Amino acid sequence: MIQTKDVTVQPGESNVVAFGVTATMAKAYNVEIDGLHGSFEAIEIPAAEFEVTDLVITPSIVYVGQTVTITVTVTNIGNIAGTKTITLEVT
Repeated sequence: MIQTKDVTVQPGESNVVAFGVTATMAKAYNVEIDGLHGSFEAIEIPAAEFEVTDLVITPSIVYVGQTVTITVTVTNIGNIAGTKTITLEVT
């Protein structure tokens, strides 16, 4: 990607010129502005990490037509918020 900006500077003065770029993929990027060189690295956004524990089925014996309550505990053990789809399968 290439960006340009026109800058007018009076004698003896300095101006800061800022560019904003958006990384489009995870990789190392090289930067050059008028002979100055630098770099930055773009990394993937970390995914949330979940742990599903504590399966509880209450009651464990029921009459036909009676409701059973099934619960689990979902804990985000990562460092970022996220959403997890929890699927119950009864066969």
